[in-house]
Amino acid sequence: MAAGTTWKNIKKGLGFKRLFWRIFLTFWIASLVVMATTGYVLINEYTSTEYNQRFFNDVTAQAERIVWRYEHEVLVDGKAKRKIKEWIRQRENRGGQLIPMLVYNAKGDSIYHYRMNKVPSEQRIEQHVYGPSNTRYTVLVRQPQAPRMYKQVLYRFQSIQFVLIFVACALVSALLSWTIVKPITYLGAFSRRYANDQTIAPLPAPLLARGDELGDLATDINFMVGKTHEAASAQQRLLHDVSHELRAPLARLQASAALIEQNQPDNRHVKQIHNDCHRIDQLIQQILNFSTLENAQPEEQVCDIAALCERILDGMAINYPGIPTVLTPPKGTQKQRLIRCYPEAIHQALDNIIGNACKYSDKGQPVSVAIESTSAAMLIKVTDKGPGVDEKEIEKLMQPFYRAGNQMHTEGFGLGLSIALKAIKKHGGSLTMQSPSEGGLCVEVSLPRHGKKNG
Repeated sequence: MAAGTTWKNIKKGLGFKRLFWRIFLTFWIASLVVMATTGYVLINEYTSTEYNQRFFNDVTAQAERIVWRYEHEVLVDGKAKRKIKEWIRQRENRGGQLIPMLVYNAKGDSIYHYRMNKVPSEQRIEQHVYGPSNTRYTVLVRQPQAPRMYKQVLYRFQSIQFVLIFVACALVSALLSWTIVKPITYLGAFSRRYANDQTIAPLPAPLLARGDELGDLATDINFMVGKTHEAASAQQRLLHDVSHELRAPLARLQASAALIEQNQPDNRHVKQIHNDCHRIDQLIQQILNFSTLENAQPEEQVCDIAALCERILDGMAINYPGIPTVLTPPKGTQKQRLIRCYPEAIHQALDNIIGNACKYSDKGQPVSVAIESTSAAMLIKVTDKGPGVDEKEIEKLMQPFYRAGNQMHTEGFGLGLSIALKAIKKHGGSLTMQSPSEGGLCVEVSLPRHGKKNG
């Protein structure tokens, strides 16, 4: 069980399921199959007539050398030195692999014998060769046998030609896989970058002009991103324009309600109108804030996060007097409290997050804001003692106009956390939420210390 889990982790870490490896292994295995098939064809060739012919040619060549050596020793010394085997090995240069054979002279005397004792007579083949003196010699050898398949395949695969083919196939497979996967990876990064930043960067012209299916995919993604951006921009402009248009009739409605209130100060309908107008005004302001974060391009400034949180908590003490707040500033020097950011955007984000914590905390229960400074980021953790949020709804809470199914956000508009998330992502940071086991909600914000551009 543990071994299976370890193997799954290894596969996941090495990315064996990636398209690159699938294409690479497919072509590489196909190449190996071709090589194995080629080896099989070569082995079959050994069983053909050509192999038999080569075998008998080798037998004749070796026998002629033996006869030449035999006659040479007889002429020089008057007798053979009986070292023909060693001499033949040196001449053949075949690593000591001699062909088993038995050679007789014209008188029937054996002049050479090598591994023929156990060869039955019915498996022997007779040949004749002639020496330098034109003397006829009889040569007996075993019938040619096809070599074992696995030995020949191994031998062939150990040859330099097949090693080069093996390496070349691997390189070609890797190059082909990389050529296919690279544009797909680029398109994936392009779509993720657009989804995160909502900014359009043109795709490279060579990718659009490929003329193949990947080029068509790039063109389709480029078209889709353009249309999506146009729709999103139109939606933002619509929200912005409608919000501005609602301000004038809302102001007139509030003025009319004030005039009626002068004559009927205790009219409950007038009070309801005031409450509704206030809510509509808050909604319009949040929509405008959301639109501003989408379209505005402010300049980064150096900001003291601890001082910013302190100002926000001072405001919360007025709006929520029954909720105590605790601020834990970062340790270290004054410099540890500073980051480069868009102060207004960060103020909106933290104000919404801390405001939600105070709004939904039980009366008398504290809301804590802890700030931690590291070399790379500033971490702001906001914790409350409210009802918390179901884990399944945490991701949905950061969608515009979404309100959780429990008592959270029953009086809000579902834009506060969306505005906070957009402001934090504008800095290249992150926002995470979790419900601790002891209850409440913990929201953690991470902001890069040197801003998005430099970070």
